[in-house]
Amino acid sequence: MWMLIGIASLQMPHVVILPGTNLIATEVFAEYPIQTIQTAMSSTGLFTVLSAIVSGMLLRHGIVSKKTMTVLGLASVAMAGVTALFLHTSFWQLWLMNGFIGAGTGMFVPSSQSIMFDNFEGDRLHFMVGVQFSFINGGGLVLSLICGVMLTIAWYGGHLLMLVAIPFVIAACIVIPKGERLKPVRRGGVAKTKIPRRVYYYASIIFIYLIIYSVGAVNVSTHIEQGAMGDPSTAGVATALLMGGSAISGYIIPKISRGLNDHIFSLAFIDTAIAYGLMNLFPTSLAATYVSMLMIGVSMSMILPVSIFQSSNLSDHTNSSTITMLICSIMPSMGNICSPLIITNLTLALGGESTSFRFMFTSIVCLALAAVIFIYNSYRDRRVKVYG
Repeated sequence: MWMLIGIASLQMPHVVILPGTNLIATEVFAEYPIQTIQTAMSSTGLFTVLSAIVSGMLLRHGIVSKKTMTVLGLASVAMAGVTALFLHTSFWQLWLMNGFIGAGTGMFVPSSQSIMFDNFEGDRLHFMVGVQFSFINGGGLVLSLICGVMLTIAWYGGHLLMLVAIPFVIAACIVIPKGERLKPVRRGGVAKTKIPRRVYYYASIIFIYLIIYSVGAVNVSTHIEQGAMGDPSTAGVATALLMGGSAISGYIIPKISRGLNDHIFSLAFIDTAIAYGLMNLFPTSLAATYVSMLMIGVSMSMILPVSIFQSSNLSDHTNSSTITMLICSIMPSMGNICSPLIITNLTLALGGESTSFRFMFTSIVCLALAAVIFIYNSYRDRRVKVYG
């Protein structure tokens, strides 16, 4: 199962390519407005959602195995790198590369995650989720640093990095057990997959937080340029710190969450609010930017691994593929898609192109969300005590 942990290091390609956003907006496709470029860079999420839905149907109907879907997904990510080698002169080619990345993650992330759910449980699963989350962000950290350097050579340097998926394709074919396909669902036969209501709560938390999280990931390169703090390689370091915070705390936070339960979500939003507040108060400080990105990364580890583990406790072999598709692919990707569409467009209308204002606005929203989540969880805890 350590192969699955290794594959996890490729689960953040959509974030790895983001340091190039400002370079693409100002020097490559300057004829397009910033919100259009941000939407294109976040389009990986759209393709992930579509891919995850299709792959989930194929898995549920027993057409392909989870191993096959994992291999196909990794191959799709690798195709983004192959495409970048030959097609990198038109705006539609940027969408094509992002399409390969998004489609690939929509296939291999939920299927590989589901394999882990099927093979571990209890404390062992809790440990594996924490380790996996650290590898997800550790891999993203390393790739982001390399991306920052490659962007000084070519604007599509981040997409070229997707070629690293090729050895993982080969290894997955050899190492991952074949496994069995799920029994096909027949009309009038097997009942529809049932998803516990609590899973939808965790899915909603992930969706909302990813909208907030993506504000920093998508806008940090523009923020650094507006504050005259550096170049694309500087943005690469900032993105690396974003994932570095998650990598460092990914194993520790799930253990702490046992005492706080779902109230840890409120803490995550408060921490994120402070981080965005720092970038608003010190718009030209690179140190403040780096610290803030690190804090947001730590906050992410309070959201995603905790939600994954809690959802895994509500899953079984009949619904694990559907739950992982929802928790690990669809909702995070929807959050990534909606972030520039909602936050960027709204703040452009209210405060212009200033990323400092955008971060201040997001900080206020975070505090409001933290209060709402705290009230809801407190109400639910009281109901559980009264009614069991």
